[in-house]
Amino acid sequence: MNEELVELAAGGATALVSAMGTDLWQEAKRLMSGVLARARGSRRDELSAALNRQSTATRGAVDAGAVHYWTEALSQLLDRNPDLAQDVRALASLRTAERPDIVIQVNSATHSGEVFAVQNGTQHFASGPNSRDCEERP
Repeated sequence: MNEELVELAAGGATALVSAMGTDLWQEAKRLMSGVLARARGSRRDELSAALNRQSTATRGAVDAGAVHYWTEALSQLLDRNPDLAQDVRALASLRTAERPDIVIQVNSATHSGEVFAVQNGTQHFASGPNSRDCEERP
């Protein structure tokens, strides 16, 4: 699978999971149902069932495990049928009408990994045995 489709799958999955527990969920679910309706393969029923489970997400929370699940699922669907890209792109571009500038950022680390991320702002990082004891000084 080419890199563009991999990124598209990740964007679609992030938008889908980010919409869970929000006012966007019905629209995201409709768009994903459209992708599944056009999909081929044995996972179609499994994915439809997963999509129809009631969302237990908290407003504004993004479950990295769910993002991974849907990224893998969308990657497989796009690999089998690249024509689904337009539908997945519509899902990936889902934004709230009243705040179209909102962007979702998902960061994940495994196996003793660390993530330091910031959107719009400054991030200060200190490392070492006494770094937590240090206070910012003017």
